[in-house]
Amino acid sequence: MVALTVMVLGVGGGAQADDRSDAAAEQAEAEQRRAELTSSLEGVSAELGQAYLDLQNAKTALSTAQTDLATAEADLAAKEREQQTITNQLAVAQSTLTTLEQEATGSQAATQQSTSSIGQLVVSTYQGENSLTSWTYVLSSDSVEDLTQRASGVEIGSAVQESVLAAAETERVKAENRQARQKAATQRVSDLKKDADDAAAAAQTAKDTAQQRRDAVATLATQKANAASVLETQKAGLEEQQAQASADAAAAASRVAEIDAANQVALSEGSVSSVPASSIQSDSLGEGYIGHPIPGPLSVTSPFGYRIHPVTGVATGHQGVDFAASEGTPQYAAVSGTATYWNSASCGIGIDINGGYIDGHSYVITLCHLSSRTIADGQYVNRGDVVGLTGSTGYATGPHVHFQVARDGVYIDPMTLPGF
Repeated sequence: MVALTVMVLGVGGGAQADDRSDAAAEQAEAEQRRAELTSSLEGVSAELGQAYLDLQNAKTALSTAQTDLATAEADLAAKEREQQTITNQLAVAQSTLTTLEQEATGSQAATQQSTSSIGQLVVSTYQGENSLTSWTYVLSSDSVEDLTQRASGVEIGSAVQESVLAAAETERVKAENRQARQKAATQRVSDLKKDADDAAAAAQTAKDTAQQRRDAVATLATQKANAASVLETQKAGLEEQQAQASADAAAAASRVAEIDAANQVALSEGSVSSVPASSIQSDSLGEGYIGHPIPGPLSVTSPFGYRIHPVTGVATGHQGVDFAASEGTPQYAAVSGTATYWNSASCGIGIDINGGYIDGHSYVITLCHLSSRTIADGQYVNRGDVVGLTGSTGYATGPHVHFQVARDGVYIDPMTLPGF
């Protein structure tokens, strides 16, 4: 028994562990979707981005509530059908019981009459008055005619006695059978009354739940309408924000081009040399000669390249890669080089790191949307130094890492770099 108990507990524990694992996976997936949506809202103000997120959340909540309502309505219908079925069964059972009670009342007189007749026969015989049971009555006849009449009387009397006794026995059997049926019917009525009460309570609970779901749907529908209205209001400044983002992107590209041009001059003059990629040791930022901006596994929330903006519906170029990270997460120098400050309305607080030449190519690393910087403007940093903290400054709805790599003045997908 102990071994069996341990086995059962083990299985239950495994099931609970699986449930927890599934729940954790679902939560992680939901967080990933939220982070992807948040990152996709780069290029618009936080207020506009939040209005869009609020509308999406309201739509999702309303859809869930509508699904819950449909389930509750179906459950209510099922409970009401069950209640009606039990009510019908109870009515039939009560009708059957009433019929049996009426039959019992009607047969009571017959039972009493049979009992009375049997009693009279018993008393008559006991007192010796029932001479029909004795042949002395026949033998005392004075003539053959009298003898014949008295013998016939004895036969008739015996038949009457047998009829009375048979009728009484039949009635007794009927009464016992009726009592058994009446007892069963009474129990059936009692059971069905309880079932009817339970069904009524379940139907009422289902009705209350359905009403709560209806109220929730109505409330969420209002919230959705309000969120849609706010979003439309916020869209008034969208064109201006897009123009600003385009201007900032052009300025950033010009800045990177200047750094790349300076690198080319320095290389041609011999003041700098190209660092072999093989000489760069792998570390917590990865095995590639361009490191990760944060240690540990990277969760891409918005890839490099063109993407459809959720608010505008227009395909726009994304010159970097976004990674999931919480507010205040340290960001590191992916290469060694000179770090310079820059700010813009769309990218917020930013840093450029001039990595110089690696394997014959000029590299510039750019970070956006930082909450703060931890190095001085123009400071030389080594790969792995903390240069800033993750934030959501500029046109960003939530905190994340925005990481750009320019090679020879052209932005490339960091995910295609060797060992990245």
